[in-house]
Amino acid sequence: MGTESEPGVIPRAVNEVFEYIKRTISKEFLLRVSYLEIYNETIRDLLAPETDNIKIHEDKRRGIYVSPLVEEVVTSPKEVIQVIQKGEANRHISTTDYNLHSSRSHTIFQMVIESRKRNDNSTTLKPGVPHRRLTSLSGPGRMESLKISQLNLIDLAGSEKAVSNQERRKEGAFINKSLLTLGTVISKLTESGKSSHIPYRDSKLTRILQTALSGLAKVVVICTISPSAGSLEESHNTLKFAGRVKKIVVSAKNEEVMDDKALIQKYRGEIIELKEKLEAANEVLQKEKENTQSMLSAERHQYEQELRQMRLVRAALKERINYLSRLILSSSSVVTLPTKDIAEEMAVIDKELTTTGTSGTEEEDPWKLVRNLKRELEQVTAQKTSAESQCAVMQTRIESLEKEIGQYKGLVDKVAHLEAELSVTKAELQVTSLMSKGDKQSSSKEVNTAWETVKS
Repeated sequence: MGTESEPGVIPRAVNEVFEYIKRTISKEFLLRVSYLEIYNETIRDLLAPETDNIKIHEDKRRGIYVSPLVEEVVTSPKEVIQVIQKGEANRHISTTDYNLHSSRSHTIFQMVIESRKRNDNSTTLKPGVPHRRLTSLSGPGRMESLKISQLNLIDLAGSEKAVSNQERRKEGAFINKSLLTLGTVISKLTESGKSSHIPYRDSKLTRILQTALSGLAKVVVICTISPSAGSLEESHNTLKFAGRVKKIVVSAKNEEVMDDKALIQKYRGEIIELKEKLEAANEVLQKEKENTQSMLSAERHQYEQELRQMRLVRAALKERINYLSRLILSSSSVVTLPTKDIAEEMAVIDKELTTTGTSGTEEEDPWKLVRNLKRELEQVTAQKTSAESQCAVMQTRIESLEKEIGQYKGLVDKVAHLEAELSVTKAELQVTSLMSKGDKQSSSKEVNTAWETVKS
């Protein structure tokens, strides 16, 4: 990686890619990156360490590839470095007898670059979700010629002799085996006779790099050696390896493909589909706006009718209340009169009984007088019973009328409350209707008047 003042190979390579994109204005590009390691001949996704069962696949269209593998879309060198740093945090690094921080795995950082000619209606693509979560949105008639390039940055683990720690010895055995296979493959490729079998499948490292090692890509190999005299043998073997690598014949070609599953095709198809959805949504919103205006007008008319009906009901209720109030006053007077008459009649009867008992003449028939008095007493008693019954009926009627009056008064209050709410709703509808108009200045005075109505 190097430092900020002296960047290493990876930052320089990444910057060169983006500088090329900046200079090439006739094309549009889409970049996606992945980061994996080969630890003890097991492939791990450094961007998603929890992913299991990662395997190497091959087909005619894509060649050799690793799946499932997270591929993140990047738009700047800074994002690429952030992805690398994220992967480095998950890499196997340990202390050995020779190095304090020694990589115990081979890592492969892959950058896939898709490019095509820029269209007049091209839109800048933004980074989104990882590639494995995308769905193909391309369809018939949307395929275009693409150029797909791949940059592989490989960091090989160092070849070391056996160490004291058992776990380190196991790691070293896998590392040395894969490096030996890499050397064997390169030796086979540099031999004059091309008919011999090349053991790409003996190691996952050589299997993944098969396309690059077979001469179909440009390859740069950086070998490092130690100036120490004690490392003379290791340095000599490293130089022999570098010499064999230089003999590989490179025949890389530029080819354009028709790939309906390329990520740039998916994004372009997604943009087209989203634009269509946006236009459809705008049409729906316009229809909803028109429907809302018509609904507001209909609701306003309905509220006006309900307001007129409420006013008529209110007037009728007031008349009913006045009528019931008059009935109650008449009933009170009716109840009072029979009670007064009964009291006066009883006083007269008592007076007659007293007078008859003390000053009655001998000529009068006492039995006849008793019968008359008894008959009059029965009449008075009947009148009293009738008056009491009438009083009870009138009292019940009074209580019923009072209860009915209470109910009607509650209805009047409710009608008044509903009338107030209708007035507020009517004013709000006026405000909404006025605010939806295009000419705001002409409706300003009406809006203020409506709001004053709402406040009042």
